Amino acid sequence: MKKKVVKRLLALSLAGVLAVGMLAGCGGSDSGSSSTDGAEAADSADSSDTGSADAADTSGDTDAADSADGAGGESTFIADRTITVQAYVDDIGYYLPDDLNNTPVMQKITELTGIKLDIRYTPGDSDAKVLASQLAAGTIPDVIVSYLDNSTRPEFPILLKAAKEGMFADVSEYMKNSKVYSRYYEDGFLPNDAYKNISFRDDLDGVYLWQLNIAAVDNTLEWIPEEEYLGGLYIQKAIADDLGIDVMNIRTQDEFYDLLVSIKEGGYKDDNGNDVYPLGPKFWGGSMDSIDYVVPGFKWGVSQDYNIDDEGHVRHEAEMDTIYDEINYVRKLLNEGLMNPEFFTMDSTRAEEVCKNKNSAIIADVHNYQDIIYMSDDWVPLGPLNDISGDNKDVTHGKTGRGCMAISAEAENPEEIFAFFDWLSTVEGQLIAQYGVEGVSFDMVDGKPVLKDEVLKAIDENNTDYLINEIGAAFGGVANYFFTFCITNVDNINNFGESRPGASAGTAYSRSVEIATDYAREKKLVPGLNASAYLSADELSAVKTQMDLLNWDEVLTQAFFAKTDDEVKNIIESFRAQLKAAGIEQFEEYVENIYKEDPEAVNFYH
Repeated sequence: MKKKVVKRLLALSLAGVLAVGMLAGCGGSDSGSSSTDGAEAADSADSSDTGSADAADTSGDTDAADSADGAGGESTFIADRTITVQAYVDDIGYYLPDDLNNTPVMQKITELTGIKLDIRYTPGDSDAKVLASQLAAGTIPDVIVSYLDNSTRPEFPILLKAAKEGMFADVSEYMKNSKVYSRYYEDGFLPNDAYKNISFRDDLDGVYLWQLNIAAVDNTLEWIPEEEYLGGLYIQKAIADDLGIDVMNIRTQDEFYDLLVSIKEGGYKDDNGNDVYPLGPKFWGGSMDSIDYVVPGFKWGVSQDYNIDDEGHVRHEAEMDTIYDEINYVRKLLNEGLMNPEFFTMDSTRAEEVCKNKNSAIIADVHNYQDIIYMSDDWVPLGPLNDISGDNKDVTHGKTGRGCMAISAEAENPEEIFAFFDWLSTVEGQLIAQYGVEGVSFDMVDGKPVLKDEVLKAIDENNTDYLINEIGAAFGGVANYFFTFCITNVDNINNFGESRPGASAGTAYSRSVEIATDYAREKKLVPGLNASAYLSADELSAVKTQMDLLNWDEVLTQAFFAKTDDEVKNIIESFRAQLKAAGIEQFEEYVENIYKEDPEAVNFYH
């Protein structure tokens, strides 16, 4: 009864989060390792009233588990139980084995630790909306995992609210004494944002949220081809060769425009005989974010729409007249037929098709580990174009994480849950999670794992069904993504001799490494958080509420498609008035003071 009362109070407290649009279905199913059936959600949710769902699975052989040894003969047994995980990560949900606990990987993990996993995923309008809905309803099981590369993500205010309301367990004592996660207490190991704003916040009395996928060593300023995801603009190699251009020397907005004109005048056709669009949407579907690669020279708002001007004042890019340069450039591309009119709206299925049948001469955004790139030599990187600082260096903000984890305050024996994920991030745990089982999917050669030929073949042919269901490992994220997402202290080259499973075999990913080698980029460090991260400050709560109602991407899209200059001006002036009414001046003054005190706190640059 007490837990039900607590849930009702938490639901009321979190209702304010839902009021700004975070509404979606909730729950999960007990029918397997992955659930997408919303009809069973309510039934399974109430199981947490009696403690951790499925926590007392006693089907294993306790004596066998007690004797399980890890590396060096040390016992790795944790508990004979099932840990139920709710994932708010679509890549996890859509790439789970049909029967997780009967894969060779989970059988080995259970043999060593006694642990089984029940991983659930609930589709919705967005993972953030499902997260908000389930937290408000109090329906989370033992563990949740969510996207959270930094505290500017939309999930963070929801997670922080839940932590402050007592929905998550304090793991600080477990973390201090752990094998791997104890590194989070080391000076400089965590990114500054992860340390100050997520895990070790002044307004929390313990550790309730922690980021995942933190690199063991900070090498963010090094260009390491074996590890680089080289994203951005890619051009058909045949078109670049025909035009005789050096793809690395396209640097300015004018040069890029001239190239698009040359492509249109060249009369190039796609695989179906249709005229190509010189510039198409990103591989994963139409989106505003890919415009950053197209107009970096005009993009004044480098810190999630904000920057600092020459007088030291923080401004939103909509408040700067330079926004008209960006808008007019994109309007010109659209009006002259140089840009696919569905650049911002095309669904992911069609966008992938458009790329694969070569209807786009240039893809606005893809990377070297996407199969369309590494499985042929049809595409090569273009540029990148200069940004507003006048160079095209690859900007890095330093170390970061990929997601976060929290354990439910109602979970049974939370120390066992934490111990399991700590073990998973040991070298032994990562080896199994990433490569599978020795003798089944890999062999040890000179102390390093080498994938078997049939596994390499499956990676080469993108046979994810085999990798997911017959092996169950992550293989660097191309298969069971859960195991890539939920590890930390990552150091693949030192631990396993390669950046990802199979990378050193000279098969599928050889071209990925070749591209990163041939098109190497210099990096520059611009430390700090995006300016919008500071909207979560308590004294700005009223401003944030109003700012959350505004959609700059939508306004900018309207301006791109405006028919006249007067219409563009009306759109921008109207949005400027909305920003002022929302209290943006108070926010900008707040961020300006933070930046003056610590220039590394906000990632502004000129």
